[in-house]
Amino acid sequence: MAVLKWIGLGLLGLVVLVVAGAGIAVAVFDWNDARGFIARQASKALNREVAIDGDLKVKLGDPIIIHVEGLRVANTDWSDEKTMAELKVLDAKLRLWPLLRGDYEFPEIRLSAPKLVLEKNKDGEPNWNFGGPDARKEVAKDTVKPEDRGDIPIIESLLVEDGRLRYRDPTSEIDIDSGLSTAVGGNGDEQVKLDGKGNFAGKPFTLLAEGGSLQYLRDNPKPYPLKVQTAVGKTKGKIEGSIAEPVKLEGVDLSVELSGDDLADVFPILGIPTPKTRPYSLAGHLGREGQVWRFDGMKGKVGESDLSGTVAVDLGGERPKITGDLTSKRLAAVDMAGFVGASPEGKGHYPTKGSDRILPATAIPTEKLRTADMDVKFRGERVEAPFSPLDDIDAHIRLENGKLTADPLALGVGGGRIAGTTVLDGSQKVPTLRSNLEVRQVKLAQLFRETSFAKEMGGTAAGRIQLTGKGSTVADILASADGKLGVAVDGGRITSLAVKGLKTNILETLGVVLSGDKPLPFNCMVADLAVENGVVKSNALVLDTPETVVTADGTINLKNEALGLRVLGRAKKPQVFATHVPVNVRGTLGDPDIGVEAGESAARGAAAVALGVLLTPLASVLPFLDPGSDEQPHCGQLINNARSPAKSNNNAGSSGNGGKQPSGKSQ
Repeated sequence: MAVLKWIGLGLLGLVVLVVAGAGIAVAVFDWNDARGFIARQASKALNREVAIDGDLKVKLGDPIIIHVEGLRVANTDWSDEKTMAELKVLDAKLRLWPLLRGDYEFPEIRLSAPKLVLEKNKDGEPNWNFGGPDARKEVAKDTVKPEDRGDIPIIESLLVEDGRLRYRDPTSEIDIDSGLSTAVGGNGDEQVKLDGKGNFAGKPFTLLAEGGSLQYLRDNPKPYPLKVQTAVGKTKGKIEGSIAEPVKLEGVDLSVELSGDDLADVFPILGIPTPKTRPYSLAGHLGREGQVWRFDGMKGKVGESDLSGTVAVDLGGERPKITGDLTSKRLAAVDMAGFVGASPEGKGHYPTKGSDRILPATAIPTEKLRTADMDVKFRGERVEAPFSPLDDIDAHIRLENGKLTADPLALGVGGGRIAGTTVLDGSQKVPTLRSNLEVRQVKLAQLFRETSFAKEMGGTAAGRIQLTGKGSTVADILASADGKLGVAVDGGRITSLAVKGLKTNILETLGVVLSGDKPLPFNCMVADLAVENGVVKSNALVLDTPETVVTADGTINLKNEALGLRVLGRAKKPQVFATHVPVNVRGTLGDPDIGVEAGESAARGAAAVALGVLLTPLASVLPFLDPGSDEQPHCGQLINNARSPAKSNNNAGSSGNGGKQPSGKSQ
């Protein structure tokens, strides 16, 4: 809307300038000799050089007929473009008697090859601020911005041929270079029509606008009808409705439809920072109250997810402030990939550090984060993930001067919650990330409730993730990260389908016993990991089954995504076929390589003695994973056994004896 307003006001400004000069020319009767005088007076008024390079002809009568060639208005000093406005030919008819009382009424205006450059510099100063340094704001207000509809000159018919509009705003990454092939209008039922095409921020741009006649715009007290269709690249918009006071932009009542391939493409257009998405289609009602634009009743889809709610943009502050309350009844988890720097289209559609990497190397758009503030609440009532539907998601996102905070950030998973706070601070040159998330009462059976092997899964998971990192991309942040990751899954079972993908001899090597297609039961599975400068180190990785305790140690290097883990199974009682040869996990996160460590056997010490070393850290970690609760009875028993290895040896591993479960079990 602002662009359309400036097109009209800019053209009207040119017309008024010429008419003022024509009035002076009438007094001296030598039209071409008056060009210099007119230009000097106009230059003095605008504090810009104004020139008339071609003929100036005026034919007195009613109407007065004006013909001007080669009109130029210089641009401001800081612009790369020397000329702000120029016009090859102006032909206008001006009624005499209204002019005598100070009113401008044009039966007809024809503009040939007009060029108008509207722009702002990096500090946000516009080139349409005229006059001296002490009077720029007032002069600009009087010269360019009418107060109401009655201040607009009456133009009964307007024709623009081969026009060009340039609008640039580096603070919002906007750069429009558009031609205006036609702009015609008249009295009564005739309409104003604008038909433009060009480039917007490097993408093809088209505009087709229709409104009431120019006289209707000025004199009719009824709301001004408007219809606009525009496209920037593959982003398309349609606006239809009316504006009660089009000059003041009051009483805005417009229906809006917006669609495209990626919501991130709207940033150069609207200045709203959004992540990458799949194709979208949104519709709603656009209104305005003071400096606040509201998009109410929004409904539509983003990828496979529905989206509804309200978004408002307040333009009255230092930066635009975006507020919103959004809901998705069916949210596809893949549509949220853009929030972590990945692509909803999957691997290969986002940058990584190499062809064999999977961590997103998408640059964090710190400049975009600083262009607007935000306070948006979002709720997803049902989250469809690739492996299983999740319960819900609830997030309150605040952005202030480049600092993005998600608090709370909560995800319903398997009847439990993953909840906490994540802060991405983009106020500095290199952004930092701080995340503190807690995992509570996630039940595997419920998590996989809509899969074919739901009945074969069990156990309750709890844990915590605490990470801090710094870097210009997601991969860089993880490569520099420090923190802790811990999770414990108590008293459960794993479907045989999940372990059949592993080599059978590897499972036998570890002493893990499979019973045909029956699930693999376990008493406790624990991961206690420390992260130091991007390297994940295992304090303890333990899987306690009825027959065997499987442990692992090693590292995961997030700098190069390399895996370096060594896995070993220790029997709680003698096993006939188990060789207890270590298994190595090498390769990368995207392409792991699992193989037996050739030519080496592990010492056959008692499992509980080994656990006395491995699980010592877990005595303090378990309360950290699940503070103040008894949700981990099996894992707690495993740690107690590790503290008293002699007693545990006598009991042959009580935590897994025959698969018996202590009281307080949670499946």
